[in-house]
Amino acid sequence: MIAAALVATAAGSLWFLSSADRATGFIEARLTGAAGRTVELGEGWLSPGWQPVLHLRGLSVENAGTAQTVDMRLDPAGLLPGRPLIVQAGIDEASFTYRMRGRDDAGGGLPGYLSNVRDVDITQLRLRIRRPGREPALLIITEARGNLASGDFRLTAAGGRSVLHLNGSAEGLSLDGFSGEMEMHGRNFAELAAVFGLSAPDTPPFSLYGDVSHEDGIWTFSPFNGLVGDSDLAGTMSADFGRPRPRLTADLTSDNLDFDDLGVVIGAPSDIERTTANDEQEAANRAYASSGRLIPNARLDTTRVRTADARVRFTARNVQAGAVPLSAMEIVFRLEDGVMTFEPLAFETQDRGRLTAYATIDARTDTVRTDAEGELDGFELASIGNGQLARGQMHVAFALAMTGADLRSAFASADGEITAQAAPGTRIRHLAVEGAGLDVGEILLLRLSEDEADPGFIPVNCAGGVFRARNGRLQAEHVFVDTDDSVVALDGQVSLETERLALAVAAEAKDVSWGNLLGGVAVNGTLRNPDIDVDAAPSVLQGVLAGLLGSAAGPLAVLPFTELGLGEAVSCDSLPGPPAG
Repeated sequence: MIAAALVATAAGSLWFLSSADRATGFIEARLTGAAGRTVELGEGWLSPGWQPVLHLRGLSVENAGTAQTVDMRLDPAGLLPGRPLIVQAGIDEASFTYRMRGRDDAGGGLPGYLSNVRDVDITQLRLRIRRPGREPALLIITEARGNLASGDFRLTAAGGRSVLHLNGSAEGLSLDGFSGEMEMHGRNFAELAAVFGLSAPDTPPFSLYGDVSHEDGIWTFSPFNGLVGDSDLAGTMSADFGRPRPRLTADLTSDNLDFDDLGVVIGAPSDIERTTANDEQEAANRAYASSGRLIPNARLDTTRVRTADARVRFTARNVQAGAVPLSAMEIVFRLEDGVMTFEPLAFETQDRGRLTAYATIDARTDTVRTDAEGELDGFELASIGNGQLARGQMHVAFALAMTGADLRSAFASADGEITAQAAPGTRIRHLAVEGAGLDVGEILLLRLSEDEADPGFIPVNCAGGVFRARNGRLQAEHVFVDTDDSVVALDGQVSLETERLALAVAAEAKDVSWGNLLGGVAVNGTLRNPDIDVDAAPSVLQGVLAGLLGSAAGPLAVLPFTELGLGEAVSCDSLPGPPAG
């Protein structure tokens, strides 16, 4: 009798729940109680069977998410303690809000009521990732399958024009102890980092593969390797979400860096070979092609640098930089509370020269301030012009202070100085010295006598000078090359605001020579397209005077073209000393 009553009750319940018209309100009330928050349901019903299936349509859970379709296969044995009630849950066209979990245990993980679920099969889940003080970021999980009891799962997700493939297992719903493998492919790593509230520089398209783990709010991607643009990249990365601002920590290496791949960071043009350029690279290429400027018009995203921190070390063992003689580089970068520091930013040249720079960019306010200083030590002049101009080493030091959130504004405000000095033993091509002084006679003799494959060089007694920057104008002060033959001096300005050049080159011979033209050599144009001009007007007057003297007495016609060699040596003590260290 009791058994018959139970069977009748069960049959009645199945009949009642099998119709959405009858069952929707009942199921909605039961789900609200189980979730501990308001649940709204468009339709709900039960398909009978040994393992009945509960169908939910138009599901909405207060402050959690929604789903257009949920089908849950139930196990009657799940009513017993220790067994999941839901054998398998299929979810489609859903959205869920996920708060990144930190060490304070707030947020993160999955809702506790999902502990009653064994297997899940999810398609098209819109995951809104929320952090305090920031707009939610969107990650679309296109496919996810896993066992919530064991923690094993795999998923494919898209966000920030990137695709993630994750395969691994966790100790529980909190995802603590997770370990597995991850693949990332995307158009710009900065966009993917922003999805999770992190800061990273713009990059070319990337593909990275490696191991991933999660513990105490820190996700670690280590070790990994792959490609960023045309460059290989390997190393470790971790994201710490247990801080007021999340922090990205990375130790990266590249065995072969294509220097073009760094151009997108500052808006410089890039030449892509292995991959297709992303939007940022294409925009930079178009801007450079349509502009006569050398300095890119790139602007610092202050919002990005104020909302997250970073500590990054990057080492490139080999650098491909085209005509630029670079061989290796190292960057130690730190971003803390809106202040970026480079300690150092170092480049090595193919001839063992080294450029070491230190910079601080304070972006805590809209008035971005940059302070930079550094030195180029041991730079071989033979690396310029295939060794046809000068040979020896040059030491350069600089210290500049700039204000502006974009590169052009920053350089247009530059204050400071740049100093240079040639090392002892430097030699300069004799033809270049005579050309600077318009000594036609010497030029003709040198052109007739010197071997093009082995041109003649003369020792430099001393060379160097100072460029002082004031409000974006570089003024040449006491810039010269002193040889036993001549003193060549450079004077004028370079505007970093307009990028216009207004420089004059003059030479005073120390020996008597014939065939000198009056006038001077000027360097005009722009930083990107410089022009070298010769002032011919004095030479015309020189020719007229020669004609008059020649009409009086033929030999006198050579006098206007004769250099008496009255130039005086420059005191080398007036040059700035070489950089320390």
